[in-house]
Amino acid sequence: MSGVLAFLLALEFCHPFRIVSRRTPRPTTRRELQRRNNQISHLFSTPNDAFLWHSKQELVRREFQNLTVEEIQKQLVVKGYAFQLADFSKRASLIDDDNFRVSQPTRVTGCTATVNIQVVLDIEGNKAKVEELRGTCDAFVSRGILALWSSACEKATADDILQLNPDQLPDKWGLRVALSRGRNDGLASMVRTTQGLIRKLLDEQNTNADKSLESILDQNNIHSNSHYEKENQTVALLLSGGVDSSVALNLLLRQGYKVTAFYLKIWLEDELAHLGQCPWEDDVEMCRSVCDQAGVQLEIINLQNEYKERVISYTVQQARQGKTPNPDIMCNSRIKFGCFYDAIEKREFDFVATGHYAQVVRDEKNNTVQLFRAPDPVKDQSYFLCALTQEQLQRVLFPIGHLEKSRVRELANEFQLPNRHRPDSQGLCFLGKVKFEEFLKAYLGESDGDILDAATGEVLGHHKGLWFHTVGQRKGIGKVLFPKVTARGPWYVVAKDPDRNIVFCSNQYDQELFDQPRSEFTVDAISWIVAGSTEQLPTTGTTSRMLMKIRHGPRLVEGSLEWISPTTGKIRLDQKDGGLAPGQYVVFYNEHAECLGGGVISERHWAKFLLSYDQQLRLFEADEQQQDNEQGKNTSSTEATFAMV
Repeated sequence: MSGVLAFLLALEFCHPFRIVSRRTPRPTTRRELQRRNNQISHLFSTPNDAFLWHSKQELVRREFQNLTVEEIQKQLVVKGYAFQLADFSKRASLIDDDNFRVSQPTRVTGCTATVNIQVVLDIEGNKAKVEELRGTCDAFVSRGILALWSSACEKATADDILQLNPDQLPDKWGLRVALSRGRNDGLASMVRTTQGLIRKLLDEQNTNADKSLESILDQNNIHSNSHYEKENQTVALLLSGGVDSSVALNLLLRQGYKVTAFYLKIWLEDELAHLGQCPWEDDVEMCRSVCDQAGVQLEIINLQNEYKERVISYTVQQARQGKTPNPDIMCNSRIKFGCFYDAIEKREFDFVATGHYAQVVRDEKNNTVQLFRAPDPVKDQSYFLCALTQEQLQRVLFPIGHLEKSRVRELANEFQLPNRHRPDSQGLCFLGKVKFEEFLKAYLGESDGDILDAATGEVLGHHKGLWFHTVGQRKGIGKVLFPKVTARGPWYVVAKDPDRNIVFCSNQYDQELFDQPRSEFTVDAISWIVAGSTEQLPTTGTTSRMLMKIRHGPRLVEGSLEWISPTTGKIRLDQKDGGLAPGQYVVFYNEHAECLGGGVISERHWAKFLLSYDQQLRLFEADEQQQDNEQGKNTSSTEATFAMV
């Protein structure tokens, strides 16, 4: 019996959570822990406005004040496990009140573990409380800290949480000594992230108060402010079957316009059907559903031949030359606001509307239209509209251009649109689910060529066609390199030589050698939307500061534009770019978010590099010739010596 008792005592004191130093208090029993947890859980779950924030902090401190470090960590693990099992989905289904605002799940930076937090805020009048704080974590102890913070936040006022000093919370809770430095910093980061989400939700609430449907309809992005005039104005709306153009349709109707919807059939089903599914039939059916709900006529216009001649041919030609085409810019300037204008010319519509995220401002006095970026930096599509002319913009309406994507989705739900849950389309408009690489292969086939090291001329591998690679490319290049070469990477595509069918790569892309090729280039075919409308437009022989987009997306870069000729300029970026590809569009903006125009990166961007490579090649060939000559002389001398002997 004594042996069994000794064994049990050994297990008790050797347990990893039960190691107690002589200076620590008596370990708390499980019954005491359970009773204390029940008391605190009851207090935290009781919605009592009089329950002050500092009292919550005191309760947490008392919970841990008599525990050892090991017991604290054990408690955190237990709390984290219970938090992980909590079924937030059932509680979330109850949150359907208009007073509730829910944040997006947000990654907590500064944590040793991967932690995500989501805040549910109850806003009633001027009072805001945290209904609940949800979250996930991939580490046991950190999950317990998250559980503790979630419990403390529940039913707390937003003001109390916002006034909390994140760095002081570990001390208030008495956890500073029990936690590592990384976990203490992680707790502070959770607090900061929560505070940021609360501020964002409060800001959105204030903003949305001004974003009622009536205020949206009154936005000054429409040509006429007179409801009578709108009732007598006709609009040809391009409807794609997606959420954006469908919301645009409904906004126009509510503004009093007479709208006719048009679907442009540009899918090349006869030539590309073997590459993937044909999406246009599904799109048309969705357009019909949207129009039936709105009581609007839908017409289908076939522009397949025009698209092939004006967009497909451009794309294939540019790719064959080794350049990076942008079919979407051509589609807008040549098809949607080009051929479509011609197709409806006799109908005499007052305006043409689309679901683009961009804004137009009309100057009635000067009879000009200015194009501006959308407030949603991610969805902004002004980059794709840079080639529009003043004549084309005169008739344009962008009904959702002043809205963020989240608000457009909300309007789709308010309007109960049949496609309100449809995801956003991706990729090029004419390809559907077909990959761009497959499209190029169908039109251009394959053409084997060498891949050379840009610095040494060493053959690194063999490509299947210049058109499958673009400057700055890293992903996918390894599969066409020799196996031994890939180990010396990462490799980047830095240039292409269409005449010799060569792709140049380098594993020194981030080094000083490529500082200039990644920051300086020539731009051709520059066109301005409103020539001379702003002081920022340069004149020949001058240099101006510009904001630019090198590609579609939220990122704006700064640099200077040296005006060489009316349609040509030299650009120097303040910082290196990831990949400056000839054929790629550069779009210019001023500090007021106005889109001024754009141009195309010239193939002269490669010329200096290719000239440098040719010089290296000639030097290499000259060295080989010199070595051969010297070897020939030595051979002749040796033969003469043997002859003398």
